Amino acid sequence: MSNEISTAFYDVMFGNEEKKTFLNNVEQQTLSNVREVLNSLEKLSSKIPPLPLVLVELVNILKEPKADFLDFVKIIEKDPSLALEILKVANTAKYKRTDKSIDSLRQAVGLLGVTGIAKIASTIVLKEIMPQKPIYHKMFGKQIWEHSLYCASMCQILASTNNEDLFEAHFLGLIHDVGKILIFNCLCEAFSSAEIDSKPGGSAFKKLMSEMSVDISYYIALEWQLPTIYVEALRQQRTKQKSNLAKILFNANLLSEVYLLYQHNIADDEQVEDLLSRLSLDEEIWQAFIDQTKEIMAA
Repeated sequence: MSNEISTAFYDVMFGNEEKKTFLNNVEQQTLSNVREVLNSLEKLSSKIPPLPLVLVELVNILKEPKADFLDFVKIIEKDPSLALEILKVANTAKYKRTDKSIDSLRQAVGLLGVTGIAKIASTIVLKEIMPQKPIYHKMFGKQIWEHSLYCASMCQILASTNNEDLFEAHFLGLIHDVGKILIFNCLCEAFSSAEIDSKPGGSAFKKLMSEMSVDISYYIALEWQLPTIYVEALRQQRTKQKSNLAKILFNANLLSEVYLLYQHNIADDEQVEDLLSRLSLDEEIWQAFIDQTKEIMAA
C-alpha cells in the first residue's frame, strides 16, 4: 500500500506524464550518467552540500545533559544572520505568546524553550539546501520543502504520543528527503549539460526517486556525521522499522504523502480512516496534523 501511495504522490507532485511513456536515447544516456554518479560513493560525496557548522553544533549541544540554554544561545550568536531570522520567526503569530516583541535570543529561548528555538533554527538552516534557482524552486523546491515541513510536523505529533524527543522527531522529518534534493540537483545539472529540453521533475526524476532517494538520504546522514539515532532511523526506512523513531518517520512520511493526495481529492476521508486504522493511529492525530498544516501554509 505504501508503494501505491508513493507512486500517486510523485504523480501529483511532479505530473503524470501519460503522453510520454519512454525516454529518448539522449535522455536515457543522461539518466544513466546520473545513476553512475549516484552509485559511486566518491562522486556522490562531491555532490553533497556541507552541513552548516552552526547546525552541527546545535544538534550536538542538545545531546549534552549538562548544557544550559546559555550554551545554546552562544552557538546561535556566532551566526548573526541566523539569529536575526530566528527572532523574526519567533515574533510571528505561530510562536509569539505575548503582546510584547521578542528582542533577544535569550528572551526567545526563555519563552519558547531550547527545543522550540532548535526547531526554528534547524528549519531555517535546512531550507537553504533546497534548489534556489526560481524555475527549479517553483518546479520542485517549494513542493518538496512543504512536504518536508508537513512530515516534520507529523513526526512531532507522533513523537508526543510515544514519549519520544520532539526535536529529534522534527529534525528527522526535515532531513528525510535530502536524497531527493541531491538527485534533483544532479538531474538538473546533467540535463542542462546535455541541452535536453525535458523537465528534470518528470519520468526520469520519478524513476530515480523510487530507486535511490531513501538510500541516498541515509548516506548523506552518514557523510554529515549526524548522531546514530538519525542515521539508523533513515537506514531502517528500507528495512523493518525497529526503533520508535524509525516507525514514527515511516508513518509520518506516509501520512504526509496521503495529505497531498487528500488535498487533490485523490484520497477521501474513508481512505484516510482506513490508513489510520492500518497504522493503529487515532483520528485525533490526523485532525491535529490538519490544524498544523494550516499554520505552516499561513507562515
